[in-house]
Amino acid sequence: MRVHANFAEYVPLALLLIYFVESSHHTPWLIHLLGAALLCGRLSHAFGMSRTPENFRYRVVGMGLTFTVILVSAAHILITALIP
Repeated sequence: MRVHANFAEYVPLALLLIYFVESSHHTPWLIHLLGAALLCGRLSHAFGMSRTPENFRYRVVGMGLTFTVILVSAAHILITALIP
């Protein structure tokens, strides 16, 4: 149950930020990189949670990738907004 709640807490925000990066029309490769990192991060997090003794290494990598996507997206949006 916690995997689903964690997904519902972070993925909508990450997808919304990726959408705003996409709407800036600057870097298509960045959108693909962010989407792939989010997918790999969420798969890694779910895999780590599904092990009988939880494998925290996969969970840490998964959340790290998810937070990296959120931070890079937010930074790109702010930099694009501040520098015309």
